[in-house]
Amino acid sequence: MKTRFICLLAALLALLMLLPGCGTHGKTLMEAGSTEISVNVFQLYLSRMKGSLASAGYNVNSADFWNSYISTDHETMADHYTNQVFEGLRQIAAAMIIYDELGLKLPKAVESSIDDWIDALIEEVGGGSKSQLNSILAAYGANVTTLRDASIIEAKLSQLKEHLYGKSGSLLGAPAKEEFYQATYIRGYQMQLANYYYKRDTDEDGRTIYYTDDTYKHIAYDTDGKDVIKTEEKDKNGDFIYVYKIEGEEEPVVAYDAEKGVIHYHLNSKGEKEIGYYSETEMALRLESAREIAEKCIDNEELFLQCIEDYSDNSDFHKQYAPTGMYFSVGTYATDSIFATFSNELAKLEVGDLAVLDSDSGYYVLMRVELDSGAWQKEENSRWFDTLTGLTIEHMLQKRTADYLDRVTFDEELLKTVDITMVAANNYY
Repeated sequence: MKTRFICLLAALLALLMLLPGCGTHGKTLMEAGSTEISVNVFQLYLSRMKGSLASAGYNVNSADFWNSYISTDHETMADHYTNQVFEGLRQIAAAMIIYDELGLKLPKAVESSIDDWIDALIEEVGGGSKSQLNSILAAYGANVTTLRDASIIEAKLSQLKEHLYGKSGSLLGAPAKEEFYQATYIRGYQMQLANYYYKRDTDEDGRTIYYTDDTYKHIAYDTDGKDVIKTEEKDKNGDFIYVYKIEGEEEPVVAYDAEKGVIHYHLNSKGEKEIGYYSETEMALRLESAREIAEKCIDNEELFLQCIEDYSDNSDFHKQYAPTGMYFSVGTYATDSIFATFSNELAKLEVGDLAVLDSDSGYYVLMRVELDSGAWQKEENSRWFDTLTGLTIEHMLQKRTADYLDRVTFDEELLKTVDITMVAANNYY
């Protein structure tokens, strides 16, 4: 406990040495033309990154997390994310040089709105006291002045983007978006073999029974294109049902009409669907099925789509949300979500290849397929491309600032004194 206290005290002392006075801008870390960026703005950005990682489920309060190696070059997680934030801030500094060269000026109304926002924070968060708000911001290596400096820079960056690319990217033509799409996006399909199921009526072979309506008395059979004779017989409850038999054979053709029929789910006392879980033996068989599907569907998109329809436990996702596949811009999913997993795993595959993923909810089979031209323009795909315009702008601005990076200078010794472990996770400022 004593050692932990001493380490914490050392970190706080280091932070206090870097913090400016309540009304100062702090030590300059970066210079780019007329723009100076303080070490405290850098710390504020670090705290935001740490907050994003915390929201994604990473244990940002663990020394083991930050000290773990992200590469064989002995780069730690702390090094990686500190450097990532620094490079991003360097890009912003380079953009400020372009801002000056274009003769842009921040409207007074924008500065006033920033000051109004800070005044509101002082009242709402600091209880009317700037010192109280500063004491809160200190955990993020910042103060009220730091907040204002960062907001001014961000407002200028926003103004620059609008000047170059139009309001909401209105100056970006379809060819530019298509170029970015083709260069950075990946497309793929998924199917799930879950480790759970919703309890429902099944036949003796374990197949789901479909009924003609929600009275669940008459089974909906599908002839499946076979030459059959329809006869009316009594089921085990004495109700008359239609049975399809191949002419000349006694055994009925068991084919349920999944498209026109309805499932009889079992509900609990709250009216919720009852959930059952497969045994370890059953899950081993499902894993085997997943691997067989992955093996036989290599370079066969049409067959995989049929497998999704026939076997997937979340085939509705494909029909409703990803009719032509899922689309991801590589590296843009920072959150620890299933889509982040899909994006990362699909990026590892070659077009036509498949992979089987183990998850808390069962097994997923992923297939990467070729990009289809103009997919971002189709309404049914809109949910996958709501960030396309913004990402294209960021990409184009990054290319434009590349020639200005060597005009951004920074204090190397001061940079060595700061890393992401020194600030708290920030999701508010």
